[in-house]
Amino acid sequence: MPIVGVTGDVGAGKSALCGELAKCGAHVIDADSVARALWDDPEIRRKAEGRWGKGFFDAPRKEMYARIAAKIFGDDAEYDFASKLLHKKTMENILSQARSAGGVVVAEIPLLYEGGYEKLVDFVVYAACGFEKRVGRNAKRSWSADEIERREAHLLPREEKIARADCLLVNDGSEEEWREKARSLWRKISEGELDKSEASC
Repeated sequence: MPIVGVTGDVGAGKSALCGELAKCGAHVIDADSVARALWDDPEIRRKAEGRWGKGFFDAPRKEMYARIAAKIFGDDAEYDFASKLLHKKTMENILSQARSAGGVVVAEIPLLYEGGYEKLVDFVVYAACGFEKRVGRNAKRSWSADEIERREAHLLPREEKIARADCLLVNDGSEEEWREKARSLWRKISEGELDKSEASC
């Protein structure tokens, strides 16, 4: 079975898609969770504090992650620093999990192209969603239009990533319709019918 990488627009529903694939039987690896856990690595904290100041991580976990987000999404240099700090170890961890997993592996990797993770996967699914719909569906996460744009400012153009992906999955309907698209994708994965020649999946 191939390793399927899922990437896409910020707030497009990648996690919901992967959650449904997990219910279907996929072994899902969440790159964001892997990278987030690395902030507990003493070596990474030491290097970060050397740049951001001693005691930077002395805060409750939720506040600590908010500090990190404010630091890296507001400054190109800090974003590049954090990327170099985390990407290699994140990639190694994902590959290790994929090798030890049984069955179909789906890796949710928001920075798949930006971080060079495409070399880890055999097939890339790009989850796309219109901007206004993304703003609406991410309101419960307190992500405004400005926040989504701030996060996307550090990413490659979506048109380029869609062109590089093997197939496009568009989240343009209800939550149930999105789950059904996930189940349809699962059927293709489990039956070995993923086709790179198709424009959509």
